[in-house]
Amino acid sequence: EELSKKFRYNQRRELRLLEEAGGTVRPVSEFSSAELASMYCDLFQRRWGFEATGARHKAEVIELLRELLIGSVVFLNDAPIAIQLVYRVEAPQWVSIEYVNGGVDPETRDFSPGSVLSFVNTQSAWENARAQGKSLRFSFGRADREYKDRWCNPVPVFQI
Repeated sequence: EELSKKFRYNQRRELRLLEEAGGTVRPVSEFSSAELASMYCDLFQRRWGFEATGARHKAEVIELLRELLIGSVVFLNDAPIAIQLVYRVEAPQWVSIEYVNGGVDPETRDFSPGSVLSFVNTQSAWENARAQGKSLRFSFGRADREYKDRWCNPVPVFQI
């Protein structure tokens, strides 16, 4: 919500350019757990060059956590090009979102599909939290990648 006006403008522009090229954004609710697992594992492999941890059981894990899963999948010409595993839980005074991991087709880098998806997912989460009158805690996990600096205000995490 503290994103600059210029940053939000650029993100909306990237989304528009993707859509003009035939891209679409579809909610995860449109897909089965098996379909989501397949898209995630494929795009993760393409992005990182190795198999996602627990790939053989990913469909089962997604199914078990299905009621918590939110977000969207980006498609270009009917092929998935970006997905994020994003889970949502609610507390009395806030909504907590955990972006666990994602996958992106590196061949579509010109369209910034990962950035587009982060924008769509964070904006949707903000709208939902505001509608409920709650604060939002959206976690991108460890601050281990430069792109996270654009999306986050880092805060310390404590372990018990």
